[in-house]
Amino acid sequence: METLTPSFSVVPDMVRNEVFFKVSGLWDADVLADFSRELLLQAKPFYSAGIKMRVLGDLTGFVTQKREIADGIRLVVHESARLGVIRTAIVADSALVTMQYKRINSGINLEIFGNRAEAIAWLRS
Repeated sequence: METLTPSFSVVPDMVRNEVFFKVSGLWDADVLADFSRELLLQAKPFYSAGIKMRVLGDLTGFVTQKREIADGIRLVVHESARLGVIRTAIVADSALVTMQYKRINSGINLEIFGNRAEAIAWLRS
């Protein structure tokens, strides 16, 4: 059974110019704001230096979000593209989350995968 407890982590890989994030649970506005700040902080070395970056997101355990949270995620994604994200690979285990994430990320160079190995292969191709 999935937990609805919200959580996230963000880790930069300065060698490969990648940012990895993992999210799970059901979010509220405070969690989204905390995630946005952490993502911006961890990506700052890239965008401050004008370095283009790739992103790997793990949405395993993430649930379909309320509309206002999905709209907030859309803003984060589009701001990330403006700051230098050139490609995003997502790992998801829910068809509903996949559909929601595709909808809020239209126009972004994004692919969604069922496992991490395929996501990384595409991200680095």
